[in-house]
Amino acid sequence: MRDEGLPPGQKAIPNFIVYRILGQPRIDLSAWRLRIGGEVNTPRTYAYEELLGMIDTSYVSDFHCVTGWSVRNVMWEGVSLRRLVSEVVPLREVAWVFVRGLDNYTTVIPYDEFLNERGVLALRMNGRPLNPEQGFPARIYIPNLYGWKSAKYVTEITFTREYRDGYWEALGYHERGNVWREERFKP
Repeated sequence: MRDEGLPPGQKAIPNFIVYRILGQPRIDLSAWRLRIGGEVNTPRTYAYEELLGMIDTSYVSDFHCVTGWSVRNVMWEGVSLRRLVSEVVPLREVAWVFVRGLDNYTTVIPYDEFLNERGVLALRMNGRPLNPEQGFPARIYIPNLYGWKSAKYVTEITFTREYRDGYWEALGYHERGNVWREERFKP
């Protein structure tokens, strides 16, 4: 039986199942930086406090894991990915966004999905700063993509015209990962 309003193959559960496939990194907030670069006109580097001052997005959305569970009504707050894009101005040929976390986890996101109007560099969840298990200090969240695209502990965002696999994509997971199309694995 399908849960009402959820994508195909998903079942609602009350709380997140926390995955830290590459371990829990130590966060030194005084040294942590988010670097955005690659094929862009204006590479940028942000400190955590600077990003907090840029928060411009807040909404409620469900989170979907590729393994089939979903958590309903999660409140996300952070900096719009579109705003970050407008600050670095990617080159016209950019087709992919490669994301790396402090734990060296990587994922790749199609540029058109990264521009999703609700895509956010999340700094807060459910009214509080992200906790370490949820990716403090920052994580990517794009509502129509499976959770493996929601890289935690984000330190680098690289715009590129060339595709390259991230962690799960190298193991056969889909390049896009659209939850409504059930894009779980590469064709």
